[in-house]
Amino acid sequence: MRVRSFAVASLATIASLAACAPEKTEPPAAAAPAPAATAEAVAPITLPVSINATMVALVDHASEPLWLDAYEPPTSEARWREAEYNAYQMAISGKLIQLAGTGPKDAEWVADPEWKIMADEMSAAGMDALKATQAKDVAALNTAGDRLVASCEACHIRFKPGLTSMGIYKSPDYPPKN
Repeated sequence: MRVRSFAVASLATIASLAACAPEKTEPPAAAAPAPAATAEAVAPITLPVSINATMVALVDHASEPLWLDAYEPPTSEARWREAEYNAYQMAISGKLIQLAGTGPKDAEWVADPEWKIMADEMSAAGMDALKATQAKDVAALNTAGDRLVASCEACHIRFKPGLTSMGIYKSPDYPPKN
């Protein structure tokens, strides 16, 4: 009986000790990657120059040849490619000018919902011109050019009366004469 009592006591002691032992845990998982920065933590994208400089450098240089192409259509593959390039610039420029740059009115302009609508219209007219140049469709290019003129003039009347370049240099030899 004594052996039995000893065995029961030993088992009880072992069970008690086992109950006090820490649970077996899985090894720690590899550290989860840090969450991506939230939109609030990311600085807004801005242009390194003014919107006006962007307009002179991209929009003026692309729109004028497109308008001329509607009156004197391209007759060579190279001229159609150039028109296509200009149409891409117009489509892209409408999105770029929705970013503030270094100009004195840039932040004010991009904060105005009407600015975004007008800039999107310029991009849409550029996309129309792109489709027209890819199809080599002079009538569609003319229609896209008219849409482009209307969007540019409406925006300038609202935001930049006088259609000035605000002193930004514009090449007198642009567009090149072929």
